[in-house]
Amino acid sequence: MTLSAESLNEAGIDAYNDDNYAEAFKQFYASASSGDAAGKHFLASLYYQGQGVAQNLSKAVALFTEAGEAGYPPSLANLALMYASGDGVEPDMQRSLAYGRQAAEAGDGQSQFNLAQAYRRGVDVAQDFNEAARWYRIAAESGSLSAQNEYGLLYAQGQGVDLDYVEAYAWIAMPAEAGDEQSIKNRDQLLQILTPAQLEEARALAAEYARLYGSDPY
Repeated sequence: MTLSAESLNEAGIDAYNDDNYAEAFKQFYASASSGDAAGKHFLASLYYQGQGVAQNLSKAVALFTEAGEAGYPPSLANLALMYASGDGVEPDMQRSLAYGRQAAEAGDGQSQFNLAQAYRRGVDVAQDFNEAARWYRIAAESGSLSAQNEYGLLYAQGQGVDLDYVEAYAWIAMPAEAGDEQSIKNRDQLLQILTPAQLEEARALAAEYARLYGSDPY
């Protein structure tokens, strides 16, 4: 019986979690050989780390690239980071940004946050607070605590969105409640600005956002 790529990947992940890297390599190699993008990504990760096989960054890059060309978000995200730092490849910020944007558009939350950061700071792209706000919101609505804090700060500063301390509080309250120190400081500053009526509205909105966007998957 021929196992599906999904079954091979599951077996590989189980073996990897048991520190049986040789078996993980065997399963991921079979999956990758079938053309599965996830299998190629997992196999690339083993080559990158040198687990179950001799470390080979060139093979890792080649496999990440194949998986990325198939639209696999984690591979696109990895390529963005590798080209940004020159890890196994020549540094190339334009390629890094291109891969990062593809990963963000494919739904990778960390890439969405990274892209928002680049636009807000004007790092290797023209500074654009509207684009920063757009990507922060997408990541924030997916549950990213970091994006929720940064998106709230845009409201507090009126950058890319209308100045709105109620919205600022509602977004920043989630990472603050989760214990993020900077978010707590940001929330405390807003408490000094909001009127009693605004604070009541902000807390109600924060509760609604927590219900909708309160998970933190990354």
